[in-house]
Amino acid sequence: MLRPHNALIAVSLSALAFLAPAEHVAAQSAPTQVEGVVISGRIPVGEQTAYVLRVINGRPEGLPQSIPAEGLEVVLSEGHNHKQTNINGVFQSEYQYYYQVTGKQAGDFEVPSVTVRIDGKDYTTLPVPVTVYQRDPNDPALDASRPYFANLTTPKREVYAGQMVPFDLDVYVRGGRSINDMGPPMMRHESLVIDFDRNYQLDIVELDGIQFTTAQRPGFLFGLTPGSYTVGPAEVMVAMIDESSAFGRMPGFFQSFVTRTLKSNPMEIVVKPLPLEGRPPEFAGAVGQFEVGVTASPKQLTVGDPISLEFTVTGPGNYETLQAPAFLAENASDWRSYDARKIVDPAEASDGLKSGKATFTQIVMPQSEVSQIPPFELVFFNPETASYESRRTDPISITVAPDTRLATAAPGGVAIPGAGTQDASRGSAFASAAAKTPDAEFNDIVHSPTVNPRWRPAPATVTSRPAFWIGQIIPSLAFFALLGLGVARRVRRQKREATGRKELSFRQARAQVETASNRIGFYRAILQALDSWSREAGSGAEKALPESLAAAHTALSSRSQWLVYGSGAEDSARPIDANEKAECARILDALGEQLD
Repeated sequence: MLRPHNALIAVSLSALAFLAPAEHVAAQSAPTQVEGVVISGRIPVGEQTAYVLRVINGRPEGLPQSIPAEGLEVVLSEGHNHKQTNINGVFQSEYQYYYQVTGKQAGDFEVPSVTVRIDGKDYTTLPVPVTVYQRDPNDPALDASRPYFANLTTPKREVYAGQMVPFDLDVYVRGGRSINDMGPPMMRHESLVIDFDRNYQLDIVELDGIQFTTAQRPGFLFGLTPGSYTVGPAEVMVAMIDESSAFGRMPGFFQSFVTRTLKSNPMEIVVKPLPLEGRPPEFAGAVGQFEVGVTASPKQLTVGDPISLEFTVTGPGNYETLQAPAFLAENASDWRSYDARKIVDPAEASDGLKSGKATFTQIVMPQSEVSQIPPFELVFFNPETASYESRRTDPISITVAPDTRLATAAPGGVAIPGAGTQDASRGSAFASAAAKTPDAEFNDIVHSPTVNPRWRPAPATVTSRPAFWIGQIIPSLAFFALLGLGVARRVRRQKREATGRKELSFRQARAQVETASNRIGFYRAILQALDSWSREAGSGAEKALPESLAAAHTALSSRSQWLVYGSGAEDSARPIDANEKAECARILDALGEQLD
């Protein structure tokens, strides 16, 4: 029968201060306070900081999802932190709730007062000033005062229409190995083409002497319509170390992560129009610095045969809008050509600065006995020189024979067109003859028999003979007899072990805790004592415990499992600390009193 005990509060609170933070522990003497602070009181336009609502010695009954503020956007984030301290016997708990503050326009603003209700009483914070400024485009958005943030950078902010420019989205989280995963970023613009790389790279850097883990995901963008555009902010979900968890920084299985959505700074991009002066009529929109080569196969053929051409275009530039080189045939009737097919391997794509590669395949067919394949020309705009340039392939020598296949394949009795004969009924330049009925040949036809076949009897198999099955009986009986004996012995041994094994009571398991010789044996004995207590107390016993003792029970169980089965087992040889042993013993004794 469970019964509450007033002395448990002091015992469990002392244990929680040693083991792990509890969720619902009220301070005994410190007053309730509510205050709001910002991580950084100065932020650029479009970027974020955090407004922290601190509730000391209490828990609010409800919080606003957003806080109206001129020039700012203040939105409540998911999750909260909870910590508690014990200073000179005075216990203090603190809840921290986070609001994401985004600067909407430049100026001096403030996060207004926030009123929260705690235990039926209203508490109001003081206004907090925030200055929003316009960032210099050349100033990187790095701020070591923030625990985590995202930064969007690009080497060029003025580009021509169709010019591809790279950018990087960098995520910074304070501490080493603080990033577990980075999701696909979200950043769209109706007038720009934006794409991110599928992969990202982790690294560790220092900002103002503080270590950060970074995740960098590259991308590219280009615009086809001239104008000034604001790109971003980019949004990305990041799985990072949960600093509020008791096991946040612990290595191994018990590491705790939390997923947060980060917003980067915006970027200003100016897209300039391509110049009209000097634009060739063959220009098809290619922007970059390209070189082109071509190969042809076959080079000896007959009129009307296809020739496969493969073009290789290399260099930095925009391969998304790149078109195939144009065919410069002087006499178009000498050739029949088909549309080219473009292939761009993502591993060989260009971001506008590094060199890329594209392959075009095209079919052309000579319609006369030509001696060479005419050159192809690629016209493009070079943004580095701000001028139009072109690259031509060299002519390729080929040998083309006349097509004689119609004359050699014509059947007898049918005149070749243009042979001089005239069909009066149709007025055409050929004559037709009556086709002869071909004689049947049976070289490839199988004759079907008309009489019943005489089948040969199938030979008798070994398994169809009675002697085979008689010979299998004795080995089978022996096998199953041995198998049955083995199963029977195993069942008897398990019954003996079950009969001889006696479950320890809570008192017996509690006594074994005192006799543990090392740290891992001590916490293994605690786990056995907690199991015995749960068995004797019955189902739902933990829910009936006083709130502070229930939290102490959970914390002790989690710590014991981590030290016995987790990465804490590596420290098993260390002696047991006297204070550590005393705190654990107080919790077990308090649980034992609930069984009386």
